[in-house]
Amino acid sequence: MSFVKLLEEGKYFEIQKRSRRSKTLEQESTPFCGALRPHYNPNMLLLLSSPIESGSDVFEFRSEDILYVEELSSLTKPNGVTVERVRLWVRNGSPAMRMEPLLVGNDE
Repeated sequence: MSFVKLLEEGKYFEIQKRSRRSKTLEQESTPFCGALRPHYNPNMLLLLSSPIESGSDVFEFRSEDILYVEELSSLTKPNGVTVERVRLWVRNGSPAMRMEPLLVGNDE
């Protein structure tokens, strides 16, 4: 099973959102857009930046560093599957991980 296939499969999950956006949100945090994916650690989450593309980056964030969440328009894959997208506002200075899929043995 390919890495990309593992990322495409999985259940969506909901995170609790603030009722309103903070006036200082843009100074306190940085936005990241994509599709949420579950993480093996319940205190972490994964964000697939371009869920339709195969070479998409995957970001890993701590749940406690998410200051605000906005729902974005959903995407529909050619096979008819709908992908829900969000914009996460992540606290500036918090640790995060950026991963990208690759095929082992390719020099690219």
